[in-house]
Amino acid sequence: TTTAPPTTTTAPPALAVNLFTGESDVDDDNGTRPVALMIDNVSQARPQYGIDKADLFLEAETEGGVTRMMVVFANAARIPEKIGPVRSARSPFVLMAQTFDAIYCHAGGSTAGLATLKSTGVTDFDGLAGANSSFWRDAYFLQNRSAEHTLITSGAKLSSRISSSKIRNTTQRQPFFSYGDSTGSGAGQQLQVFFSGAQTISFVYDNGLYKKSNGALGSASPHKTVDGTQLSAANVLVLYDQKYSENEATISFRLKSGNGLLVTGGTSRDIQWSRSTTGLSITEK
Repeated sequence: TTTAPPTTTTAPPALAVNLFTGESDVDDDNGTRPVALMIDNVSQARPQYGIDKADLFLEAETEGGVTRMMVVFANAARIPEKIGPVRSARSPFVLMAQTFDAIYCHAGGSTAGLATLKSTGVTDFDGLAGANSSFWRDAYFLQNRSAEHTLITSGAKLSSRISSSKIRNTTQRQPFFSYGDSTGSGAGQQLQVFFSGAQTISFVYDNGLYKKSNGALGSASPHKTVDGTQLSAANVLVLYDQKYSENEATISFRLKSGNGLLVTGGTSRDIQWSRSTTGLSITEK
């Protein structure tokens, strides 16, 4: 008789905890350091590529009432093959990239934004600086919009640049949020956020996710990417803060502490937040 050899199985490698979602879905063979990208968000720059894949996105007013977005990924390998359009650095987003220990990707910047980059020492990739093969002008965008709304990049190109530049690709940051099953006592099926007379956004709860639109509730347009995917999030944080004029054009925020609102699971609750160079704290009031 012949005895069959014993069978062995190899367990898949354990995945690291995502700093932004709390899920164990990050292949740390590709590093654990987040990557943040500045995303053009004026109406002429929409729809965008790939921002629906982000682990976290932030939106804030930057100048003239319009907003800009910063999308953040737990590492470069999670960035899709096309993302953008990438736009210039702005101070409050640089400060948040510092908090997240993220590699900050941008296309030039405001005078104050570039000064903040220099003063904070945030690692950055500037898509308009030097011999730069990590960014390119998208042919479809070039046919349909002006050049300043056309710069894109990819996870593969950014991963290659991180490796070739010998930039640190790991972080000592711990997950920024903790997650549970408790619900808030406030209403949370719909949310409207007023930034300025030029920009209001809204969210509608649908099957466990908040679907994002640009505009006021009842008259908003779904915020979709080029492939037609509407932006959505499991949790929406509204952070109230004091803004100020950096100069005659751009604005920034104190980004130290304040009150806010957490909207999740169809409910809402009041929160307090605080930010430092190394951490973001969110607590219930």
